Amino acid sequence: MNMRRLAIILLALALVVGAEAVLLTRFAGDSASAPQATATPVPTAEPTATPTPTPEIDLEKTKPNEAGEVPIVMFHAFVDELDPNETYSNDFLRYTQSLSYLRDLLGRLYEMGYRMTSMNDFLNNEIKVEAGYKPIIFTFDDGTPSQFSLIEQDGALVLNPDCAVAVLMDFYEEHPDFGLGGTFYVNMGVSPFYEERSSGQQLAGTLQERLQYLIDQGFEVGNHTYSHYSLPDATDAETVLYQVGKNQAAMYETIDGYTFTSLSLPFGSTTADLFEYVKGGVYEGVEYKNQGIVEVGWDPAISPVNPDYDPYSIHRIRGTGFLAEDCDFEWWLENPREPEYVSDGDPNTITVPEAYMSLVDQSKLGSKQLRVY
Repeated sequence: MNMRRLAIILLALALVVGAEAVLLTRFAGDSASAPQATATPVPTAEPTATPTPTPEIDLEKTKPNEAGEVPIVMFHAFVDELDPNETYSNDFLRYTQSLSYLRDLLGRLYEMGYRMTSMNDFLNNEIKVEAGYKPIIFTFDDGTPSQFSLIEQDGALVLNPDCAVAVLMDFYEEHPDFGLGGTFYVNMGVSPFYEERSSGQQLAGTLQERLQYLIDQGFEVGNHTYSHYSLPDATDAETVLYQVGKNQAAMYETIDGYTFTSLSLPFGSTTADLFEYVKGGVYEGVEYKNQGIVEVGWDPAISPVNPDYDPYSIHRIRGTGFLAEDCDFEWWLENPREPEYVSDGDPNTITVPEAYMSLVDQSKLGSKQLRVY
């Protein structure tokens, strides 16, 4: 009896030991042996992006002419209204508009088929406007707070509702197809968008905060010299380098990496003898190069593909102020000069009527295709 019980016990022990051995063998094999070869999965091919084709347009209906002229409008200052008890100089009246006028102007431009484009797109011949519509560019000189400013509200910086940028953004919200844009030519040495020239809400924000707000909203900032200097007064290169180059250096110190691509001439004048330093140079190790230089102007700018186009002499039109005169913007709206630039809506082509082929320098087309009808 004892022997039988002993045999059973020994058999049970053998089975347990055997099971443990199997488990240990499997465990060791899993951890020490090389992984079993598996089939290499075939990578899924990335789908090839199919460019969205530009819709075909009826050329005779839309009548594109990308050899035409583009209005680049120049603004300086805005007020709510004139004070009847105040005496104003003619210069003030020529260069100042009311904000209500700007609202009305935007509505009329929209109905007349104008759409916003940017100065950089113009300089690069990359005007992005829907087919059949006319591009327009807004520029603002001197960095006045009536153009753009911030105020503090409930402890936060917000856009001043009594400035031109607020008018532009309100209109854009109602008419997003009109576009939103503008280039602000600033003098970094005189704290742009801060000096309050009339009674009203206290302006707020650092220079960095003000400029960053503009850039974040899609506006461009350009060079207008460091202190609104009259360049014809310069007698040496150092003066021009200081005024143009120091302005860029100050911008880099304020907004890291932001490069001015164009310059607006203060008082619309330059220096012929030192003009190469207006176009570009190096100031205290800071390099600057203007792709375009805009003048005070009196007429629309010719197309970038025009044989006579000079990026260093771009014409603008003075925005109509309280004192309207010939060749201001309202005058040009009433007396348009042919040909006006009308977009074909295709960024890869330049389309012109056959009658205007003489206004196209094909060496300026770059990679774009010329389409004639």
